[in-house]
Amino acid sequence: MKNLLYKEYKLCLVPMVPLFYLFALMLLIPSYPYLVAAFFTCNSIFYLLKQASLNGDMLFSAMLPVPKADVVRARVRFVVIIQMIMFILLIPMILINHRLYPQGNPAGTDGSLTLLAFVLVVFTVFNAICLPGFFRDEAKIDRMFLLGVIGVFGWIILCEGFMIAAKVAPQVPLFAWVEGHLDCYPMTDGAWHAQLIALLIGALIYGLGTLLTTRRAIRYFEGKDL
Repeated sequence: MKNLLYKEYKLCLVPMVPLFYLFALMLLIPSYPYLVAAFFTCNSIFYLLKQASLNGDMLFSAMLPVPKADVVRARVRFVVIIQMIMFILLIPMILINHRLYPQGNPAGTDGSLTLLAFVLVVFTVFNAICLPGFFRDEAKIDRMFLLGVIGVFGWIILCEGFMIAAKVAPQVPLFAWVEGHLDCYPMTDGAWHAQLIALLIGALIYGLGTLLTTRRAIRYFEGKDL
């Protein structure tokens, strides 16, 4: 597995992956839907998959003296590493965001643990659509990416729209609780507890989603005649 991950790094990594980490700086923009920053990491992964397809990486990997399942696991783990680097980069950006804009974000989710939980779901949705699709038919990766974009932005619009509604209608009890516990920088015990639970749920969704995505991708790749 270590050698396969090294192969991913040497043969598949494209400049857009590290370059697009700069989009973490979007959290320094005032009044902006910050979940969009996570999409650009997904976008860089699309370029990685596209480059792998153009280079014939699928055929090359299938010819290696390793099980096809290990080839899939290595690709998925490499994608997870890319996404976790972005996840970690967002943490200091959230701290700086709070320093710059202590009043919060009127355009959507505030910089918070809740935002990180939503980011994990963004990654889960993208992976679930694009990675199995790539191993099923790499020639259709553009179509899979389009479906992934639809899924990701559907989730982003849902999250940001709900948080905006909570800001404009605080007289609604549910929205008032969300504003005081989830859509804020955690400064009280109640907010910390609620957001840690949200982050745990996001992590569970990401972990389970990654497991199921890997299994689907393995099934497609093992059944493929190269």
